[in-house]
Amino acid sequence: MGDLTLICRASDGLPLVETWEDRMAPTSINKETNDHTRVTQTIKMQARMICRKLPQNSTKCSIVEGDMCYHYIIEDGVCYLTVTTSTYPKKMVFLFLAELCTAFSKELCTQLGSQSVAQVLITITKPYSFMTFDRTIQKIKAGFKDPNSTKALNMINTSLNEVTNIMRRNIDEILQRGENLEDIGRMADGLKAETQRFKTSSKILASQNFLDKYLLQIITALLFLFCLYLVFRRSK
Repeated sequence: MGDLTLICRASDGLPLVETWEDRMAPTSINKETNDHTRVTQTIKMQARMICRKLPQNSTKCSIVEGDMCYHYIIEDGVCYLTVTTSTYPKKMVFLFLAELCTAFSKELCTQLGSQSVAQVLITITKPYSFMTFDRTIQKIKAGFKDPNSTKALNMINTSLNEVTNIMRRNIDEILQRGENLEDIGRMADGLKAETQRFKTSSKILASQNFLDKYLLQIITALLFLFCLYLVFRRSK
């Protein structure tokens, strides 16, 4: 379920948070080969390009390419996109995206106050500003891993969401809005560098989060050790 999940600003595709797992390539591709890496990189690049070329006339859409599907919803100027196999139940996908939307909206309000989501989005200039939200994404995904579970079936039966009218498009229709599919090939070389920057940014954010959480305890412990040192010196 949702091997790649990306939340971005709908107006320009600025990524806010992104998570992925290395299972994304079609099962027909050997994970030990370069083909797997190439296909995985292509899926990531296409997802980011879709976010930069979102059609203005659809807030829910499933974009098909081969045996993979890129599903997204747009709410309050935020796009929530996930990539699944084409066999994964569409209703489950959009239940997942709706739950993700609710959780992220709450996260925005918690971090940035009572402003509207639209007001908050305008102020964001740095990509991947909400990487700590990836833990919430993983928790939500856990409830959607098995579409045949009793919990999943109950969610489908009780949901009022209707998916029959969700637009279904071919990926070429999206990616060729102003750019040719050949652009993917020209941009692929930059994907590794972008991925590395993303990983570095994630580590920095994780370190900052750790310091914010434990800095006071660390300072207290150091002061305690220093006091012990002074007492020990005087006792000599």
